[in-house]
Amino acid sequence: MRLLPLLALIVSLATPAHADPSEAELRVFADERLREAILIYDRHFRVAETGQYLDALTIDDPRQRGLSSIAATGMGLISLALGDALGVIPDAEAKAEATLAHLLGEGATPGFHTERSKSGWFRHWFDPMTGQPPNSNREKFSTIDTAILGAGAAIASRWFGGKAGEGPSKAALLGGQLASSVDWTTAIRDPDKGTIHLVFYGKDERPTERVATIPFDEYALLPCMAARYEHDMARISGATKAWRERFETPADLPMVSYGGYTLLGKSPTKSIPSHFTHQFGLYLCGAYAADGTYLDEMRELMRADRDWFAKHDIPAHLWGLGAGSELFDDPERGERQRYGVSRLMKNEAVTASPAIMAGFLPVEEAAGETAILRQLHTLWIRGECRYTHQGLGFLWRCPAKSPEKRVTRLEGIDFSTWMLGLAAAHPQIGLRFFRENAY
Repeated sequence: MRLLPLLALIVSLATPAHADPSEAELRVFADERLREAILIYDRHFRVAETGQYLDALTIDDPRQRGLSSIAATGMGLISLALGDALGVIPDAEAKAEATLAHLLGEGATPGFHTERSKSGWFRHWFDPMTGQPPNSNREKFSTIDTAILGAGAAIASRWFGGKAGEGPSKAALLGGQLASSVDWTTAIRDPDKGTIHLVFYGKDERPTERVATIPFDEYALLPCMAARYEHDMARISGATKAWRERFETPADLPMVSYGGYTLLGKSPTKSIPSHFTHQFGLYLCGAYAADGTYLDEMRELMRADRDWFAKHDIPAHLWGLGAGSELFDDPERGERQRYGVSRLMKNEAVTASPAIMAGFLPVEEAAGETAILRQLHTLWIRGECRYTHQGLGFLWRCPAKSPEKRVTRLEGIDFSTWMLGLAAAHPQIGLRFFRENAY
């Protein structure tokens, strides 16, 4: 009868107690995780020959292959600016120049060419060595993926341009050239309704009858960029009208009532999109990054996100509704992996995303709070949702009810909010980096 208490004592002595970390320890933890996230993009997502970034990695596999994503390349450009700001990537400016030069047809790799539509839109996926799309993607030109690339190019341009001594660097010039080489206004389908084209077909940009979106989701980035484009071109028109009347003022954006919260969503369909949507708006649209009301709306979303997991009996330190690889139970084949998009209305696999948790860090930074950072630290110490890729550690998606289980893929665009959120909480970078450099 005395055996169980004795075993419990032995276990308690063998297992070190983790004291609540000090703020200094939390800052060291966040700094280390940010630096390693930047290095994952630089060493593993980036294809050295052309400077393009892979769509996804197979976790801890040294032999990476597959397609590049134009959106992942946009995030890669941001990682280079952040890597330069922290001194993590000594040749970040030269790497940004190479990435941009290849996309603009000025790269040093023979045979690399990325075909674009008449208004400058890129395809989502392409071969990182040739620039050629897969057959399944040959006709589609993506507005949102091009917008994420353009946002990354603009951030790189402004960051490296702000460092220049006698004049703008080549990387800054190429970043500005790429950002202005797209006629962003063509993405606006109807300025009065605020509808946006998701894709165009063919180089002549044939629109579709049905494929369009309405406020609010990640496509809000397009009118943000289109209005800035019209301003820069001194031709204020329909895109500016759509931005000002439908998107510019966070308090006037469509809201959906959910669980006692009023949340950014799509009011006609009563839908609340996955929370990477709102985070992309914060980091990639300078107007939202500078608007305190947008941060207030993000706080509501953060609380609703936490509550969803609490209602499903998940510990308070694990939450986050985002996108990426997830594990699910197939009735016929058992546990399998797929790409999933979790949101308040739909998360059957009960997948948690520390990358989304990190994406909300600026909300707490603005209030002088550290709850999210402490929760991320708890996950790290416990080894929950914790991964390693070629010696670099990070937190990534896992089943919230079985956080010891692991997925095998890391998607570059979905992983980005881990890096962006940690950067916005870093004392050397902060949200001001995005306010000052985003398009």
